[in-house]
Amino acid sequence: METNKELESRIAEVLQAEKENKIPRMTKLDYIIAAVITVITLLGIIGGFFL
Repeated sequence: METNKELESRIAEVLQAEKENKIPRMTKLDYIIAAVITVITLLGIIGGFFL
């Protein structure tokens, strides 16, 4: 039973942290940067085949 109470308290802590926005989330700018890096990487890989 102790593990069940421990689990519930951990879940409660995570929910509280989400409400307070302590857990970092990816913003729109982060997604755009990730997409640009991915496209450049793919172009580099494809370009490497033609060299």
